[in-house]
Amino acid sequence: MGQNATSNAGVKTALLDAHSDMGSTEILEKETSENLSNGTSSNVEAAKRLAKRLYQLDRFKRSDVAKHLGKNNEFSKLVAQEYLKFFDFTGMTLDQSLRYFFKAFSLVGETQERERVLIHFSNRYFYCNPDTIASQDGVHCLTCAMMLLNTDLHGHNIGKKMTCQEFIANLQGVNEGGDFSKDLLKQEKVTASCQK
Repeated sequence: MGQNATSNAGVKTALLDAHSDMGSTEILEKETSENLSNGTSSNVEAAKRLAKRLYQLDRFKRSDVAKHLGKNNEFSKLVAQEYLKFFDFTGMTLDQSLRYFFKAFSLVGETQERERVLIHFSNRYFYCNPDTIASQDGVHCLTCAMMLLNTDLHGHNIGKKMTCQEFIANLQGVNEGGDFSKDLLKQEKVTASCQK
């Protein structure tokens, strides 16, 4: 075990040195996620430290943030939860919250990674505004609809733009089996169409 442990330590050191210029935390994430089942406070503390560095863009670029929030492992989920704590969406509309959130970083990456980031956002928005929309799933559904609406309204390769009635019709029955308030949807549609 002693020789193997020494060998592993040398590999870890070499990998850490190779990634240090980019601010990569993949090794830290891998090691920490392997030990998360223990639920140790050091894992939470490591996630808090990384979340703070991501939020402050401390040795990270805006384009690096989504990569760390959207991975499908327990450590990344912890990091995302801690990162979202830097955002207080209380009293903000969903579109205002999305714009505020996306000013902090660029939503890039594979579809699944972006989806996980949007789920974390939706959970935080619901936590800050529990009486606005019926559930976290409802917030997530409306968040995705707004992202699609934004693409529809401002995309260069789109022909016919979605009308307010079409936007509302597309969301019928998806708020815990009920409908979103038409006033809420019209406001989100109007706000989205005014933003470029």
